[in-house]
Amino acid sequence: MRSNKDNNLSMAMGPIVDDIVKKSMHDKMRDFINAMFPLMGPAIRKSISESFRAMMVGFSKSMEMAFSWKGLRWRMEALRTGKPFSEVVLLHTLVYRVEQVFFIHSATGISIEHVVNEGADSRDAVMVSAMLTAIQDFVQDCLASGKDGALESMRHGEFTFMVEKSPLAYLACIVRGTPPESLREQMHICLETLLVKYADELERFDGDTAPFVTCRPYMEQLLDAHYVDEGKPAPLWTKMLFGLVFLAIIGAFGYWQYENHLATEEAAAFRQQMREAVNLLRHEPGIEVTHINMRENAPWEVFCLKDRLARSPEEVMLEHSVDPSKFSFQISPHTSHEPIIVEKNVKQALNLPPGVNMVLDAGGSLTLSGTAPMEWILMAGNKAALLPGVTSVDMSALSDPRMNMLKEMTSVVENVTISFPLNSDIPYAEEMPRLVHAVDMLVTIEHLAETMGLSVSLSIYGHADPTGTDKRNYELSQARARTIAAMLYNRESSMPVYAYGMGADQFPGATGYDARKRKIEMRLRFTSSVQGLRENFKF
Repeated sequence: MRSNKDNNLSMAMGPIVDDIVKKSMHDKMRDFINAMFPLMGPAIRKSISESFRAMMVGFSKSMEMAFSWKGLRWRMEALRTGKPFSEVVLLHTLVYRVEQVFFIHSATGISIEHVVNEGADSRDAVMVSAMLTAIQDFVQDCLASGKDGALESMRHGEFTFMVEKSPLAYLACIVRGTPPESLREQMHICLETLLVKYADELERFDGDTAPFVTCRPYMEQLLDAHYVDEGKPAPLWTKMLFGLVFLAIIGAFGYWQYENHLATEEAAAFRQQMREAVNLLRHEPGIEVTHINMRENAPWEVFCLKDRLARSPEEVMLEHSVDPSKFSFQISPHTSHEPIIVEKNVKQALNLPPGVNMVLDAGGSLTLSGTAPMEWILMAGNKAALLPGVTSVDMSALSDPRMNMLKEMTSVVENVTISFPLNSDIPYAEEMPRLVHAVDMLVTIEHLAETMGLSVSLSIYGHADPTGTDKRNYELSQARARTIAAMLYNRESSMPVYAYGMGADQFPGATGYDARKRKIEMRLRFTSSVQGLRENFKF
């Protein structure tokens, strides 16, 4: 009853109620939370829902324009001006949007309630209502023709201020863009609704806006927005163009995937072919592949060791129809012990005559058989054992056909015994034919040895019987050896001859005259004349 007269009681009770509420909230915070939760939960959910809806609307509008010609043009404008793309889209597509709605008490100019559209830039409601009231008073005092004159609209830039007024209160809308006439009709209906719903509260208004909290739903109905293409279906040509662009993108992507797949398969097949080609080298005798450098769009580098008798890598590649230019071969010298390479090396080094057979086993044992000239046999015997990969040499089955002839003639010469008369260095007359035959055979041996690569030397030993002094016996035995040497030289022989006088030393303790003791003996010695070989032969 007291509050119907004035607000003094409310002013007096205000601090007391504030203290009570503060103390109760401090002492019984859980009770206040439980009491406020039913109100705060829906309010928070609604706020989040409205924010998300506004965000999705802006996002949807941006996405709709992102893939159109206008969208591309507006995106360039956003880049040029530095504005967000969504703001540029809104600027070009928005017809109008009610940004804010104010419910203001006419007598006092106090903002009773204030609602703001999501995404709009909100200002202080008290300040805006005061400014609008001041402008209203200015218009009534200076511009209106009568007491009832009122400001209905005002435009500034892209914003329009629309006012719907009554004696008790008025609605003010801040609109972006060009509002339609229907908006004023909606404002008029909303204002009438508010005046009817809150008639008593407006009559008793003393600055307390709490009774008007429930008027927000009516005011929010005015927060509307319209766009230029809203409700209009996209033209058929744009849909077809978008479909063609989409199909082109899908086709290009599919073709790229197909080409990439083919390129991958071709690259894999090429690498496999290159590996098989390198494996050919790995199985080639005399070649050892040590490293491969696989390069893209360039010849592969192949590092290998190669024996001088092995085929070149290019020959191996061409034999198997592989292009050698796809490889860059880095070759280092190498001595191979593979049987095939060792066999080639033996044949090349020894230059086997037609009558010689060669067998080389896996262990490196070399067997030579057949007939060959003696000079080759001597050379092969000394050279074969030094060849790489040869561990042993068997030449027991090798022979020179001339060797048997040489052995026979040597045996005949060395078995010839020529007797001399007492105290004479001239043989008996009946011994001369045998001596001449022996000298002729020596000349033949010399020539035959030369053809076999042998040098022959002759040692002649002269003997005497025990008659006479030792000095006379030595002189006489040496003269008898020189007689044979002279006969050989008379045949133009170049054979080295060594004459030795043995005296009677071969017959120690012998006495009497014995013609068998007055004789000469011949011994032949053969030496290899092949360059680099020093081997003696004695038959």
